Amino acid sequence: MDLKVFNELYVPLIDLFISGLGLISLIFLIKQYKNDNHWKKLESSYNFIGIGDELHLQERVYDAYHRLGIYSFPEVCKPLSAEDINLISCDREATLLTNMFLNHLQNLCTAYLFGLVNEHVFNSIHANRICWWHTVLKPYIDKRKEDYKSPKIWNDFEKIAYKIQGGQT
Repeated sequence: MDLKVFNELYVPLIDLFISGLGLISLIFLIKQYKNDNHWKKLESSYNFIGIGDELHLQERVYDAYHRLGIYSFPEVCKPLSAEDINLISCDREATLLTNMFLNHLQNLCTAYLFGLVNEHVFNSIHANRICWWHTVLKPYIDKRKEDYKSPKIWNDFEKIAYKIQGGQT
């Protein structure tokens, strides 16, 4: 058998075999990627169900607000007043706690936007709370956007709150 016969008979078969193995490997890789992605969503969804740290942070926010004489129990879903915002801004602890709480809500909404949180889990557990806190903290967010000269601060939180309030989720 000479090289010309080998190239005409066997090289196409070898090429077909290697291409087939490559295609099968690609299919398994895609399947593994999808399974891994589903696992990450499940894992993230599970992580966002727990409320221990979040509850502690929210309690600290309430305590700081109560100490300042603003927004105490019973809760009323109304926007903070300009006077309330001034009191928070003049108190370092209240400012840090409010910002930390808003950062938490921002992280949750960002995870939702990137598909890391199951939509049904998010809507069942967090949607009403997102709307509630957006209503209460919207004036504070607007003031902070001015102060920090950052119009995009807590942007995902606001985007999701408007989406939920508009009935799109």
